[in-house]
Amino acid sequence: MNYCRAAASVFCPCLLAALLLLAGRGVGQGRAAFIAPGSYDKYTRDPTLRYEPGSHPGTFRGLDGQWHPVQIAGWLTDRVYMNETGDYYRAFSPEDMTAFVDSYADTVVTVAGLPPGKLGRFSAVFGRQKFRGAGMQLVDVTDEARSLLDLLIMPHRLVIRKDAAGWLLVPRQKAAFRQLMLVLLADDPALVAELRAGRTGRRHLPRLLAQYADTRTTRFLQTAAQPRP
Repeated sequence: MNYCRAAASVFCPCLLAALLLLAGRGVGQGRAAFIAPGSYDKYTRDPTLRYEPGSHPGTFRGLDGQWHPVQIAGWLTDRVYMNETGDYYRAFSPEDMTAFVDSYADTVVTVAGLPPGKLGRFSAVFGRQKFRGAGMQLVDVTDEARSLLDLLIMPHRLVIRKDAAGWLLVPRQKAAFRQLMLVLLADDPALVAELRAGRTGRRHLPRLLAQYADTRTTRFLQTAAQPRP
């Protein structure tokens, strides 16, 4: 089944301009290669700008909850480069928006509210949405790989939430993972039985969520089809 993807709404020209004035708030903290705005002299080229020829259409969801068209020139967990037009892109932080859709049509969302250290060096990060449906949302907030070794051995950092509640870090240990899933999927007897049998681990998470969503959707449709008294 196809579970939700928000559509872009009418563009408000002044919104991105307002974001430009706020750009860099908390952007790049902890990354030595990125100088925060205000910490460089007037003779230094603005490090929050990035030159990228060509157009990369996308959309972003502002703090007002509305979707707006924009151009995107790539992103990291702590910043995304955007503009309205031209070849120079400004860096925005996760605190400046709640989500964006990049040129690959992937939804990237802001994740915040976890205990210190759970998101690495940042209090809020961007993450690629891996699943959304039936109240469940799974996001990959893994840092960018800096070497081939990182790419091969670095485990993905996943966060999950149910019914738009607080984000939870998906444990890597099998016992802790099973315990969390027993709580989140408690209203699905078949999945609870499977989890208690010890046959599932973290690698099965996408299938578990898809099965959970299918079951809830089927249950809803069956209930809706019953004649009302």
